[in-house]
Amino acid sequence: MKKTSTIHSYFFILIFSITSFTSGLQADHNTSIDIAYNSISKKVLHWSEYLDIRISSWLDDNVSYEECQAQEINHIKNENTQKKYDINYFFQNNKYLNETKDIYVRLRLNNYLYSREKNRMNVRLNAQLPFDRCKAQWKFFLQDSTNSLSEVKSTDTSNGGVGIRYYQEALYGVSASYSLGLSGGSPYLRGRYKFPIKYHDWKIEPVQIFKYSTKYYFEEETNIYFDKYLNENDLFRIQLHRKSGSTLEGTDYGIIFRYYLNLGKDSGLELSQSFFGNTHYSHYYALDESYNNINNYVTSISWRENLWRKWFYYEIRPTVNFHKDYNYKPSYSLRFLFDIYFGEYN
Repeated sequence: MKKTSTIHSYFFILIFSITSFTSGLQADHNTSIDIAYNSISKKVLHWSEYLDIRISSWLDDNVSYEECQAQEINHIKNENTQKKYDINYFFQNNKYLNETKDIYVRLRLNNYLYSREKNRMNVRLNAQLPFDRCKAQWKFFLQDSTNSLSEVKSTDTSNGGVGIRYYQEALYGVSASYSLGLSGGSPYLRGRYKFPIKYHDWKIEPVQIFKYSTKYYFEEETNIYFDKYLNENDLFRIQLHRKSGSTLEGTDYGIIFRYYLNLGKDSGLELSQSFFGNTHYSHYYALDESYNNINNYVTSISWRENLWRKWFYYEIRPTVNFHKDYNYKPSYSLRFLFDIYFGEYN
């Protein structure tokens, strides 16, 4: 009860701080902050262009440095800009991290407040540098390591670590990407395949992932997305999930219902209801070591907003879950984060 009250207090302090922050920052755009931001963003774009031209010339003996410099990429940037208002891009979900061609560096400040666990705070860096000028199918990435939080199970996660990704041209309707990366000091190889299907007003997208690493050995994961736009902006999504691996006992499974409300390009709301289970759930705190039914029910709401500057976002996510580890008693959490983007995110 005491921890729950603490979470409520943090929540109200956070809302008050954000309100005060937004009301007090109506200053001229030509401030020292804007000058510093523009300087860093230009460096990000310069590094991306340099890596694009230099590494692309290494990968292909038939493409010279001079030819790469002469390539026109403004049309590619315009295509990326048009995609910015897609709901996946706005909420920075896993589909965005796996498929984006944006050029950006993201600094994320995370706060996690729990009613039954220790509170946490961390800072994460994420970068996407696609080689649009010469090798449009290649991309350099620097991403958060896969982090499965206790209140919600992450599915179709991005690679994590640092590495390079190759996008293969679609063959018989199947799109594929291959990643070679390094995460936690361990190299890994990952393949992601998707096959979009259109059925009436629904977009159905089966996704299959295979991953091998020297640390975690072999993992494979299936996600099937059922997307339907209820109007031009609001998206309803059903996601079916299953996962197995050489170090995973049994098979994970789950179903997630999400409703994204796009309230303009500056704000959005996500409502989520999830059910997770395992065919052989075994845990130190579990009452039944061989339980094979649903072991966690998760309800959450996410509010995400762009405030003050186009490159500054905040997000608040209160969550309640009913986990078997706690005999299905309610467990509350509150996550709030700040995102700062450098480059061409928006």
